[in-house]
Amino acid sequence: MSYRSYLNRKILKNKFNFIPLIILIVTVLVCLVFNVKNKAANSYIVDAKDNIRQGKQALQDSQNDLKRKKLTVSDRKLDLANIANEKKDIKTNQTIIRLSHQHQWRAAYQQKVRQIQEDLTVAQASKGSGSGLINAMKRDRLIYQDLASKNLEKQDDDFPTQGISYSVWASKTILPYLLVLAITFVLVQVYGDAFEGKLNKNKLLPISKVTITTQNILNGSFFAIVLWLLTELTAFIAGTVVSGIGALNYPYLSYAIGSGKMLLQNISKLILPSLILQGLAIVFIVEITYFIVTLVRNRLAALFVILLLTLGLILVTTVVEPLQRIAAFLPTTYINGISIVSGQYGHAIANNRISFVTGVITLLIGIVGLYGFTLVMNTKLKKF
Repeated sequence: MSYRSYLNRKILKNKFNFIPLIILIVTVLVCLVFNVKNKAANSYIVDAKDNIRQGKQALQDSQNDLKRKKLTVSDRKLDLANIANEKKDIKTNQTIIRLSHQHQWRAAYQQKVRQIQEDLTVAQASKGSGSGLINAMKRDRLIYQDLASKNLEKQDDDFPTQGISYSVWASKTILPYLLVLAITFVLVQVYGDAFEGKLNKNKLLPISKVTITTQNILNGSFFAIVLWLLTELTAFIAGTVVSGIGALNYPYLSYAIGSGKMLLQNISKLILPSLILQGLAIVFIVEITYFIVTLVRNRLAALFVILLLTLGLILVTTVVEPLQRIAAFLPTTYINGISIVSGQYGHAIANNRISFVTGVITLLIGIVGLYGFTLVMNTKLKKF
């Protein structure tokens, strides 16, 4: 039996190694159920219905004010203007709902764009409107304009359910955390089997240390990538079964690298670059797992150190300012590939050096450098 086959059997033979895959798949399916429920409660149609209800209440109040006997001329004019605006808003929202039910997305979203533009004009003229509100309105206007031009149904950005959109959402929201946890948990067990106390049992094998190191990293990377792809495939299939496959030209909110300008990109342009970054980041995580296990030779201690260097960095980089400045040069930054290639990650932490190209360079340097350092440690240092 070859050493490669031995490693494969060691992964497949232990039934506990399948638990992370089951957890990932169950999490993806449960999140899809939540997204379906939240979509029904947070869609633009629900907003339109709420606006109609509030508009009718405001219309009734204005009409009651108009019936009052003691009204100045200016107050009467103001009430008449309010009544006209409220009737117009109610009619617009009713039209949006009717057109949406008829799947006339272009016509419905053209009405929505006009509505947003009117609200934006009022907000920009008001001194009390914050930049966050104005930017949110501009973002919504941009999205609805793009959807109207493509005649596509609106997906909730926070709770997508269609196959393509949901798999991208899962890649951004679930996998950067649970996948890293799953990979490190399994590989710490697999790599840790080579040590009995401080004794490295691999030294007893009639194989070169270079072969042992290379095969461990290759097999670990293969397992991790299969785990990742199975989870992505589950998200895609589940979303497709529930809500349809979706559209590759669906707009995805992005920010221009450098200028930070808000823009939209077809989701198809983001998928391949994000997969490349995520795949390379997974290989790096496998390498650092093997390196730490070999260095520490204690599974529990190794697991703690690895999670600190991977999951810990992923979590704290977004909130710790010194780490935000060097985030472009941290390989763990690029596990969230979709946020990187869309510019959302760099925009969120105000670091315009974070990009697809920087990510590929950083990850390749990290992978090659760590592989070389691990080889030196295993072949040159007698302790290992």
